[in-house]
Amino acid sequence: MVNLSGMPHAQAKPAENRINILMRTRYDSALTLLKPLLNKPDSLNGASLYRAISQLQKTNPDLSGNEIEALVTSVIRTLQHRGDKH
Repeated sequence: MVNLSGMPHAQAKPAENRINILMRTRYDSALTLLKPLLNKPDSLNGASLYRAISQLQKTNPDLSGNEIEALVTSVIRTLQHRGDKH
């Protein structure tokens, strides 16, 4: 199977997997870093979100804005989901 770039589809997948592994690794460190900032539902205001984004940008300057945003969103969802169970 060939994708739109003319490369076989099987070759495109390993690069995507490496990116996903990198983001999973970053997620774990982001959760540890941001949990104190975002752990309580009442802390999800503009200032807390700004601080969370800022902290991630400082510790991961190589990530794009979209990647930072995705990590913050993932951490918030995880914390909300865990909060519902307790």
